[in-house]
Amino acid sequence: MPQFANKQVVIGLGKTGISCVRFLRRLDCDVVVVDTRKEPPALEQLKSEFPEVRFYSGKLSQFDFSDAEELFVSPGLSIKEPALAKAHQSGVLISGDIELFARAVSAPVIAVTGSNGKSTVVTLLGKLLKAAGYRVCVAGNVGLPVLDALTEQQNIDLWVLELSSFQLETIQSLTPQVAINLNVTEDHMDRYDSLDEYAMAKQRIFDNCEAGIFWQEDHRARPVQSLPAALPFGGQKEGPHGRFYLQLVQAEWWVMDGSTAVVCQADLRLKGTHNLLNIAAVLTTLVQMGIDYEPLLVELKQFAGLPHRCQWVAEINGVNWFNDSKSTNPGSAIAALEGLSGTPAGQLIWLAGGDGKGADFSLLKNTVQQHVGVSLVFGRDKQLIASALADVGEVEVLETMAQAVERAYSIAQAGDLVLLSPACASLDQFTNYEQRGDQFVSLVQKLGASSS
Repeated sequence: MPQFANKQVVIGLGKTGISCVRFLRRLDCDVVVVDTRKEPPALEQLKSEFPEVRFYSGKLSQFDFSDAEELFVSPGLSIKEPALAKAHQSGVLISGDIELFARAVSAPVIAVTGSNGKSTVVTLLGKLLKAAGYRVCVAGNVGLPVLDALTEQQNIDLWVLELSSFQLETIQSLTPQVAINLNVTEDHMDRYDSLDEYAMAKQRIFDNCEAGIFWQEDHRARPVQSLPAALPFGGQKEGPHGRFYLQLVQAEWWVMDGSTAVVCQADLRLKGTHNLLNIAAVLTTLVQMGIDYEPLLVELKQFAGLPHRCQWVAEINGVNWFNDSKSTNPGSAIAALEGLSGTPAGQLIWLAGGDGKGADFSLLKNTVQQHVGVSLVFGRDKQLIASALADVGEVEVLETMAQAVERAYSIAQAGDLVLLSPACASLDQFTNYEQRGDQFVSLVQKLGASSS
């Protein structure tokens, strides 16, 4: 049995794990690494950079961590694992990379979570804050590990962090100047026992914050604890709403600042009414930070969004194709379908499927019934989706996304819109959602080339 007494144990050796090792070794900590896989992604990096650090592989149940100094658990591993729970009951602190970051950082932090939209919000916040003259670093779940960013970036005025529920489970010391919870919809039900448990993990973003921002219409996103400042966004003009909310004016959706119309959908490169809500959250944040947003509206209007997030791909024979591969849960697909539903003159053809992570696909029924002409489902959980939607519209079952793209091309007519918004994780047939989206874009571009 390996001895972990008085050692810092990093569990999980992916991007986050190796960043923890680097950071801890710079502090001259005695580090040991454990992974359930024999050859985790960052093993060669570990051997090359830190040959002195011992690596152990195997089921966590074969290890006793109860005398370790501290465990730094990668987000992909549940802290409910019996070996980790036993260590925690023995008094061992379970932390992660965000906790290490929080202990070291001195500049203010804007922290953003939510089931959907958080990558778009942190990226847009970063762009607007830079345009306002701040030295900003955007990091976290968005791609750049926070500890690598903390080491590489100097003289940062403001940190903007995207935080997943998994990352929030292991923080104790983070004190955000602004904490944002965009929304809570069913996701990761293969990890959480209930939607309420998942929502409570998201609630941790408000711990020790100076101001909490949340979506007015989502009771699960609303802070459950008393905060120095609690600021909603969204809502309805006729009912409770935040300072920034959406209003339909002459058949066009606008983001409103009180009674003043700020920006409308037609002015934006960013598509979908769900992204107007994201903008409302961003503007609420800027105002809370004491920043005049009006000079930044030009930058906001030019923001085209992120790859794989309602990304326009091509127009082929009058049919517009959109890539929303980042949609990995029903809530994100609902947002995309409703957000783009006013776009096509014809019907909306929806491509969905993959690894459902235990999600309840019946949540999609009302949206599909209202907005979707044909649903083309594929991947591991295709039959679950098809069964959930059997009585609300036309559904066709295929094996692969490539087959779904071909089928969409064969039935789409001028004025239609084809949307890939899978509502599922990608790991049944792809390495990640980026690879799934890239393949979709490639397939669509080939169709465009063959039709020209």
